[in-house]
Amino acid sequence: MKTFYYKVFDYIYKKRLELFQALFYDLYEGFGGKQEEFLKAWFEYYTVRKLLSHFPFEDIFAYYPKFAYERRSLLKSYIRIYWSFCQRPFRYPAKVQESMNFFGLRELSEDSLKRAYRKMVRSYHPDKHPDRSLAHKKMLLINYHYQVLLSYLKEAMSCSRG
Repeated sequence: MKTFYYKVFDYIYKKRLELFQALFYDLYEGFGGKQEEFLKAWFEYYTVRKLLSHFPFEDIFAYYPKFAYERRSLLKSYIRIYWSFCQRPFRYPAKVQESMNFFGLRELSEDSLKRAYRKMVRSYHPDKHPDRSLAHKKMLLINYHYQVLLSYLKEAMSCSRG
């Protein structure tokens, strides 16, 4: 039974991690960069609430705490890496250039980014695209690159004001 639950826990964590990667800058701002608070709310509390709606309380609390403890350091390292980018995007010019290339941008401005983002979203939105699985994966990638450029632009604006 433990193996079954670990597979379920792992599946939920994997989906949350994909979503985190696609929204990392917005989440960074929303949680004020507080990693521990984010880890508990985004992964642990969410997972427990989700599990309680489908599985017996006793089973979840027999297996989940050990699973969460084992994954904690890995998740903390992911969060630290993504959020360190949010704090200093100018230190990662290759990531910014990669994201600009992804959107086909030669010059980066808030307006050009929004236009390119919206154009791609219209093309790959899962509700409109015939292959939902492909569209979902593409949307995660689109949102990831959008978050990279958004964090870069916000940092550039705050530097120019300061």
